[in-house]
Amino acid sequence: METGIATTPFGRRPMSLAMLAAQNESREIPKGRVVEKWQVYRNLCEGKSVVGVG
Repeated sequence: METGIATTPFGRRPMSLAMLAAQNESREIPKGRVVEKWQVYRNLCEGKSVVGVG
């Protein structure tokens, strides 16, 4: 039986040191600093021709 920590959500994939560093940095984000992803999505949908989103 194998034991370990999955580093990617869809099975085995190569993991770079940069990806691990980004994961560590994301854990250090201050509590009050958040982004409302659905508000960002709505804003992009409204201005997609200006921003160049397809």
